[in-house]
Amino acid sequence: MRTTVVIWIDWYPYHVSRFRALAEHPGLRGALTGIEMVGGCGVHKHLKFRSEDRDGLPIVTLESTDWHNTGQRRLARRLWAELERLAPSAVLIPGYYTLPALTAAAWCKRRRRRAVLMTETTRQDEARTWWKELSKKWLIGSLFDWAIAGGRPHIRYLQELGFPSTRIASCYDVVDNSYFRAQTEKARAAFAPAYFGLPERYFLYVGRLSPEKGVDRLLRSYERYLAGGGCWSLEIVGEGPQRADLEQLSRDLGVDAFVRFAGHRDLRDIIPYYAFASCFLLPSSREPWGLVTNEAMASGLPVIISNRCGCAEDLVREDENGYQFDPEDSNGLTSRMLHVATLPDARLREMGAASSRIIESYSPDRWAAEVARVVHG
Repeated sequence: MRTTVVIWIDWYPYHVSRFRALAEHPGLRGALTGIEMVGGCGVHKHLKFRSEDRDGLPIVTLESTDWHNTGQRRLARRLWAELERLAPSAVLIPGYYTLPALTAAAWCKRRRRRAVLMTETTRQDEARTWWKELSKKWLIGSLFDWAIAGGRPHIRYLQELGFPSTRIASCYDVVDNSYFRAQTEKARAAFAPAYFGLPERYFLYVGRLSPEKGVDRLLRSYERYLAGGGCWSLEIVGEGPQRADLEQLSRDLGVDAFVRFAGHRDLRDIIPYYAFASCFLLPSSREPWGLVTNEAMASGLPVIISNRCGCAEDLVREDENGYQFDPEDSNGLTSRMLHVATLPDARLREMGAASSRIIESYSPDRWAAEVARVVHG
């Protein structure tokens, strides 16, 4: 019997929903094991996003500690031993940047099993140098048999690295669309924004408060938005190392009366923010994909997304469900905020409905179908 192992560092709710879709797929059911490398904080220090809702899924946790407190060699040894015990026919591996990931790929090579790279890397993620690209081309070409990528820019980058197009699948970056759709519809039907202490009209940002997310840029754009006659509030949901600095910037800009830092919200508590937002914003200067965009679109929101986000090309259709902007253009985000805020309610609802339609093509079920094709092909 062909068996498959899926590895992630720490399992967020979207990891669990993806794995559940795999476990329910007819071609994978009963022949699947998940490996979680750490049960504490993952790659984002001091921020724990791990989902405890496993529902009896076959997931093995190697270490209960944090990613940065667990030696990479120790994890690599534990992972090798676990693969030896499970002896899968295919292994889905998260990237090629860590020693445990490379160890999993090496195990597949040694045991002549199928190594599947899960990647959301694009060319524009960071500055590229020819010798690193050459090394990377050799690495992924020699270690991996297949790849599952997020979308078009990720597939193009794999092709640039010489990976065969016939061995690249897509739809890696998905969330539980049905959960966000159902829960936000339920909240809208039963409550008003004021019940949750939310304003009638607001832009919404969800994500870490770290430099690459561009929240400082968002606050400056929002100041110009207010100066241009805008009146929507701004809700910022998330935690991170920049929070204190960003709160101070909000005060310095004189917009703190209209901006709320809501802190981290779990999967259940974030629903009201998506349910009653007028438009979702993601201003990142570097973003491999941007899964919060999936969540916002599944919740039926128009979106304004930086063109540096890996999801922008696949998910944002200009003037249909949202807009892109260049984060280097100081007025780009402001102009789009001002434009969206002038649209009639009916038009905003049309754009939100378009988001819902578009994101249906990026579902856990489609991801599971791609995985089944890869491991059995």
